[in-house]
Formats: sequence, C-alpha cells, structure tokens
Amino acid sequence: MEDRIVYLGPYNNDKKDELFNKSIYYLEQNKGDKFYYILPNGKLLVKYRNKMIEEVGQTFDINLFTFDDIVDKLLKNKFYTYIDGEMKEALLSKIFIDLNAASKLKYYKNISSKKGFTKVVGNIIGEIKRSLIAPKIYIDKSPNTLFYREIGLIYEEYEKWLYEQELIDREESFFKGLTILKEDNSFFDGLDFIVIDEFFDFRPQEMELLKEIAKTDCSIYINMPFNREENFNTLLKTIDILKDLGFKIIYVEKEELSYYEHIGNMVFSQKERTIKPNFNIYMIKASNSYLEIKRVSEEIKRYFIKGVDLKDIAIILVNPNEYKDIMFQVFEEERIPCSLNKDISLIEIPLIKEILHILEFNINKGNKTSIINRIKSNYFSLCNNEDKEVIEYILRKLQFDSTWELLNSDKLQSFNYASNIEKIIIAIEEESKSIPEKANIEEYVELIMNIIQKYNIEDSIINIYNLTKDYDLLYRDFAALNKFREVLTNFNNFTNILYDKITLEEFFSLLESYLQNESIVEVQGNHKGINILTPVTARGHKFKVLFIVGLSQGKYPNVADENFFFNEENYEELKGIGLDVKNYHEKLDKESLIFANILSTCTDKLYLSYSENSTGDEKNIPSMFLDEVLRIIEGEKLEEKLKVINVDMDYLLKTESDQLTTKKELSNYLLRKYYEEEEYDENQFLMYNHIDESTFKEVNSRILCEVERNKDEFNKYSGNIGDENIIQDIYNIHKDKIYSISYLESYAKCPYYFLLNNILKVEEMERTLMDFTPLDRGIITHDILKQYYSNYKMEIENHILSKEIFDVNKTYEYIINKMEEIMESMGMNVETNLWKLRIENNADRILNLVKADLDRLSRLKKKAIPVDFEVEFGRRKSFNIEVDDIKIPLTGVIDRIDKYVDEDKYIIIDYKNSDYNTKNIKDMSSGLSLQLPVYIMSQEGKEVVAAMYGIISKGEFELKIGNIEESHLVSKRNKGAITEGELEELLDITKESIKSYIDSIHKGNFSVNPMECSPFCIYKEICRYKGNMEVK
Repeated sequence: MEDRIVYLGPYNNDKKDELFNKSIYYLEQNKGDKFYYILPNGKLLVKYRNKMIEEVGQTFDINLFTFDDIVDKLLKNKFYTYIDGEMKEALLSKIFIDLNAASKLKYYKNISSKKGFTKVVGNIIGEIKRSLIAPKIYIDKSPNTLFYREIGLIYEEYEKWLYEQELIDREESFFKGLTILKEDNSFFDGLDFIVIDEFFDFRPQEMELLKEIAKTDCSIYINMPFNREENFNTLLKTIDILKDLGFKIIYVEKEELSYYEHIGNMVFSQKERTIKPNFNIYMIKASNSYLEIKRVSEEIKRYFIKGVDLKDIAIILVNPNEYKDIMFQVFEEERIPCSLNKDISLIEIPLIKEILHILEFNINKGNKTSIINRIKSNYFSLCNNEDKEVIEYILRKLQFDSTWELLNSDKLQSFNYASNIEKIIIAIEEESKSIPEKANIEEYVELIMNIIQKYNIEDSIINIYNLTKDYDLLYRDFAALNKFREVLTNFNNFTNILYDKITLEEFFSLLESYLQNESIVEVQGNHKGINILTPVTARGHKFKVLFIVGLSQGKYPNVADENFFFNEENYEELKGIGLDVKNYHEKLDKESLIFANILSTCTDKLYLSYSENSTGDEKNIPSMFLDEVLRIIEGEKLEEKLKVINVDMDYLLKTESDQLTTKKELSNYLLRKYYEEEEYDENQFLMYNHIDESTFKEVNSRILCEVERNKDEFNKYSGNIGDENIIQDIYNIHKDKIYSISYLESYAKCPYYFLLNNILKVEEMERTLMDFTPLDRGIITHDILKQYYSNYKMEIENHILSKEIFDVNKTYEYIINKMEEIMESMGMNVETNLWKLRIENNADRILNLVKADLDRLSRLKKKAIPVDFEVEFGRRKSFNIEVDDIKIPLTGVIDRIDKYVDEDKYIIIDYKNSDYNTKNIKDMSSGLSLQLPVYIMSQEGKEVVAAMYGIISKGEFELKIGNIEESHLVSKRNKGAITEGELEELLDITKESIKSYIDSIHKGNFSVNPMECSPFCIYKEICRYKGNMEVK
C-alpha cells in the first residue's frame, strides 16, 4: 500500500538527507522519471538540482518542481494564451470604463479612473482567485454592500472577458490544472513516490493540488523540519489538514540541537527559558542603512581573508525593497560578488528612452523639449556628435513652441548652423508624419519595428561600443533591444483583443506601463558569491556566517494591512466569503515561525543588524524579533548577551588599518595619519602611488590652491577683485538697488556663486529637460493656495471656530480646475496622461496641506485664522532697515499672514515645495537665512509671535520662530522657541548680516569660501572649491 507520511521533526534533522539520498539512488539507477521532488521556491530548486548533478554527474529526468511548475506541466499541451500583469490592468481599465458608461459603478466610480486603484483591484482579484473563489461564490457569500458587491461585479466582468477571449491569468491556471486532475489523474501514473520538502503551510491552490495528488497510487512523503516544543499555530493548522487527508504523522528525533537550533526552539515561547551567551552573536546598530551594509561588508571580507568560502556566508534581507539597491551600491564599492542578479527597468535605459522620444514628439505637438530630445538621440542619430552639441545649445537659446515657429524664426537665420537645423527639423517632421494619431496596436508595433530597422540599431550599438569600449554597455543595450522586441510581440498577441483603434497617447501610456514593469539583468549574479536571501527563501539552507539585515521595528516583521480591501477591519467578512486572509495575530504567528527557522540556519557566526535611519527627532528602534532574541539570552546588560557593534558616521573615517576595505579608504587613512603627524611609513605612500597615480597628485594640487587662497595679497584663487574701476562699477550697479532677500542670501551662501550668477550673469547650458520645473510648481501652487483660502475664507473660518464642518475633499475639483487654468495660461499642455498625473499629484499635495492646516488651526486653544495672502513690502511702499545710520531698502512677498481671532497677534507663513534645505534658527543667527527675520521686520507695528514654513510635499507645518510665551503654539523643546529679547537680538543680527553682505559686495569681495556649498550648484564644474561642507 502507498505511504502517506508527514515527517515532523526539529530544525535541520536528518530526514531531509534520507529522502534526498533516496532520490539520488533512483537517479543512479536511471529511474529519475519515477519520482517527483516538490520544493517551495526557486532558490531551493537551484540548490537541489546542482547538488544532484554533483552527486550523480550526467543524468536525465531530474524532476524538481514547485507547485507552479506542476500546473505548467499540466497545461503544457493546452493552447491557452496567458495574460500578464500589465495586460490585466489594461483590461480592468476597459471594464471600469464600460461599467461607468452603464452607470453600474457607484461606490468606486470616482476613483476607478486612477491607475493606482486599477493595480489594487488587480491584486484583489488575484487574491480571490488564489483562494479558489469563483465570481458566483464571491457574490453569493459577500455582504450586501456596494463596497463588496462592486468588487464582485468587476471580478465577474473580468472573468467573462477572459472566457470570451480564451485567455487565462496566472491564478486561473490553477483552476484549469485542478479541473484536469479531477477529470484525469494519470499525470502522476508511473511514479513510485513524491517528496514534498520544506513546507510549513500551503496556499489554498497548493492544498487543492495536494488533495488531488493524494488520490494517486504512489507514495507521498512530506518533510516538515519545523517541529518545536511549542509549535506555531500556522504549522499546527497545516498538520491538522494533512491528517484529515489521511497522512500519518511520524515524529523525527534528533540527538542534539545546535546552539542556534536551541534559540530557534526557544524564541516566542510562552515559557520563561533562557540560554547562555556564546559571543558568536553580534548586533550591528548603524546610523543608516548604508553604514549598516558597509559594516556587514567589512565583516564579510574579514571572514573571507580567514578562509571562509563566500558560498558559506549569507545575507538575509528582511526588508529587500529598502535594502537591495543600497546593497548593490556597497557591494560594487567593495567589489564583493553576490548571488543576486541586479536588474534595471527597460524605461531607464537610454536606447528605450530614445524610442519613446520619437513617439513623444507627436504627442507633445513638436514642442521645444521634444525637438531637443529627438536631436540629442545617439542611437537614432540625425547628425554627428559635434553638431549635436552646437545645435542643442542654439535651440536652448531660442524661444519657440513648435517646429513652425522655429523654422520661421528670424533669430535662427543669424546662426551658421541654420541650414543644418532646418534639414534636421524637416527630417523629424517627415518621421512624425509616418506616426498616425489613431491606429490599431499592430500598426503601431509595425511602425516601431520599422524605425528600429531603418536606423539599423544593432550597428548603432556596436558603433557606440567601438567608441566607449564598454562591454557592459554593449551587453545592456543588446539585452534591452531583445527584451523590447519581446514586449512588442506581447502587444501584438494581446492588445488587439481590447481595442480596435486607439490614440497614439493611449498606446504610449500602455507601452510606458509595460516598460516600467519589464527589466533586464544589468549585472549577472555570481553563483560563487555571497548568498542573498529573503526570510521566505532562507528555509532549507545552512550557513557558517549569517547576517540578518534590516531588523527595525515597523519594517520587520511587516504585518500591516495590504490595502483598503484586505485589512483587519474586513477580516470577518472576508473569512465568511471563504478568502484565505490572515488577521494580525495570524500574520505575526507565520512571521515568527519563519524567523525562528532563519535563526536555525546559522552554524557559527550570527549577526543581527538594524539601522536607526533617523529623520528629525525620530529614530528606528530594534524589531520586536531582535528584542525576542535578546530576551532569551542570559545577561543583565546588552554587552553581556552579545557583542555590540555601533556604527555611526565616524565609521567612514577608518582609524585602524584592519578596518580598510577599499582603495579610497586606504588613501583617506594614509592622509589622516600624515595630517595628524602620527608615525607613518613612506613605503605605504609609494605603494599606494603605484596602485593609483592620480589621487595624491590631486590632493597636493588642492592643498597648494588653499595655501595661495589664504595669502593676503590678490591672487587667482582668492576671489577678491582688486581693480578700483571694477569695484566702482559694482558699487554703481547697487547704488539705488532695492534688495530682495534671495539676492542677499545667495551672497551669504557663496560669494563666488553670487559673482557668477548675479554680477557676471553666467548661465548654465542645461542638460536635463524638466517639463515641470520647481519654479513652475512654486508659482502654480502659491497662486492656487492664495485663491483657495480667499475663495473659501468663510468656510475655513467657520471650520476653525467649530461653527460648521468644512469638507475639504469636496473642493478637489476646484483645485484641479484652477491648476489646469493656471497651467494653460502658462502655455502648458494639460491634456496628456503624464500632465494629468502631475496635476493630480500636485492637487493631492495641496489638498493634504489644507487638511493638515485646518486640523492644526482647529486644535489651537487660541484660535487663529488666515487673513492676508501674498503680502508685498518694499514695492509700492518703501521698506528700509537701518544699521549704523544707513538705510537699506528691502523688498519681498510674504505668502500668508494669520491673525489671532481675539488678539492683535500675527503668524507669518512661508510655503515651501519641499523640506529640502529648509533653515532653522541656527541658520538665521549665522546670517545664512534672512527670510523669516526680514518678514517679521517688514510687519512694522504688528506683534508677530511666530513664523513657520508650510511644507507642501509633506502636508506639514514647521514652526521655525515662536514666542515662548505662546505655549499653545510652541513648546519649550522646539528649537525655534525664543523670548522677546532673543527675537530682538536675532533681528539685530540679521540687520548686521545684511549690512556686512552689502559692504562686501561693494568692495568686490567674492571669495571662494562658501558658508554653504550645494552639490546641485550649477557652477560646480568650474569652481575651484572642493570643500566638504556640502548640504544634501
């Protein structure tokens, strides 16, 4: 009789080896077709396949599968057409349009056009199908509310579309596979046994497959090496189901548990048990994620030098989305190979961007941006590289909005390149005419294929390689081109099902969505490198050195609600429908099981790491799972339990030679020793110069520059203008000038920048096109906020005073309309999907800021309301500050002034698009930030008790100056809390700073000695200053 056995044993028991060896014996006997081996993930498949080949050598019929692979084999000879994620979203968008046209959507009507909603609904349908719930069952069992019923309606329409077009999605393949097995179980005929290893639970569709597999005539062995003294509910529920299927539970013993298996057995136990420390456990506490991975890299190199093979070291990224890119960055710096492929999205690759630029030319009606983007193309080139540079420069200097305006421009004819530009523009227009405004998908795909063929892109890629000699670039471009062709083929297969003819803009949007989600391998993983795993893929492995990275609370364990539908509030209703959903405790139980298993995979050195990633006053704290490990290890103090490694910013300044891991760190280390006059070996410098000839030469050059700069006499480095005639010219320029705050602040930050930007008017030749500049956004946002608060003045006031609730959400369309109105007046095309998305994003920001503002004002004990907007000073009526009997005229505009309802006290508010480089009171005291102090001084005769920033991107208000007596408004802990005397002192400092800046400007002092050096400075390529005071 066939065996139906579950082997339930402790972590890393020998049963896995027994089952594996049984399979090896069959392979050696050329009976690989007599067994199936089912594993939970692809990582284990690769490991087992390599191990089997290693053990047996050349062999056939290695039948290693996941359950998904089983389904694929079942459907192998069935001619189904699969639908992918992007196509699924396109289909759902079409369904939303049809349902809205038939007035069948009410609850979700207003958000059904949002792309984010389409993606979420796609995920919801996927989860419903994974629970094997058909539309009729869902509708019959769901609560009789629009919230649930309209999801059912969408699901029903979606399934109808799939059926009519003979399509299936990934989830549907399980339905089909199960149907096949229920009708005919011969798929498993001829097998002697099936091994199912390393599962602690099964997805609903996997369990249904297992039920059908259990009806076969072959033996089934399920190995579950997760048994503990106190088992997790996740495992116990699975065992109960398997018992009901007729499986016999055989308990496997193990002679002795390892130290880490003991820990895995003890964590999350209800019993008060502890274990003695062994000091092979380390805790890395880092200031940020970069430093965390940097220190992990140092430890990896240390073990490698000691002879530990990289394959015996693993990093488990418990929060891969946050850490993966940082890990690739650090590993590239440290030259550490890893097993994980580094992917790059197709839409990020220049070759693909240039294809999109060709289509965008028509969408954007041949505007300036589109023309320049098209001319800059390297793969679909219209002229040689030298001409590109010149033509780009000329076009940026000309004012035009279309090819017609450009070709009829008198200024164009003044350039020598006029005839060249005309020929190129005509060629672009001819190319543009071949692109229809409306066509079916097949026609658009054929068009793009023809363009690729016309420009012989393969030759272009090789030509670029011949210039750069960059093999990685060559590989990337050919891989991207092949993948892009594959995407276009998918378009032909699917999208004609949805549309007859669509607009170019609709096609572009669909193509863009595909390209964002499709990727190629930029760097191939090294199978001999460090193992990179996630908590889910860690089972079934063992490592000598294990790093568990990212153990910060809130990040891991991640047991948060998935979306508006699958959340704790809806748990009972979703369970009633029959969906496989988990509440908080069930999720936590499963995550606890996974974490306990992770701990057991270590055999020698264990590192538990997390980063604080502080933002403002907030810092990440250790995960509850890290705290749980600490709880069971004996010791009063943390240092008695394990070895603690603190990593702060000073870590980047390596003080010991054994901490050095890169060439850059070595050069910094040698320079530091030399500077501090410590003992150093000249041979080390000679050795380094042999490795790198340029670094120390550059350092020496900069030092000589600084020596010259600090000499008293005039020289080329100082930035002081010595010519009396030039000084007189500068004085005359400023003789009757009314100073703006930004003008003076630019001098405060960097006198040299001020000279180049404000005196010499040196302009940057932009290399990056921005369709929506920060300046545009600022102008639009400020204007809308002014109109909004003016238009809804009474409603806002009533809301703040608790007279009548003002529903801000109902004003969303007002914001959208105003934004479109203002942008159209600025000459922007607001009809494209991209612009609509930008408008929605910015409208959301404004709406969230208003909500936050009203909530804040409503909570104040002393009520304050907005009373004035865009308050000018120094324009119609002069405004001066007086310093040493000298009057200095100033001008500016205050975004908003609020006033206490019952007192003549005022609050100044300045809107900022983001909190990038916002200033605090320390910056004001140093003279770096003048804005808020000058605003306060401008309101002569008014008692200003506070000044703050409204951060639009965050929907927050940050108080920067506040009278400490106004306790309802400002806490004593706030850095901006000051007394009236301190405020007067700050205003006097501001006056003195303004006078000193103006005196220095008049004297021609434009020294290259910035108080603040921005990494985004447009003059950084021509500036001699290479300081370390950059603000980010």
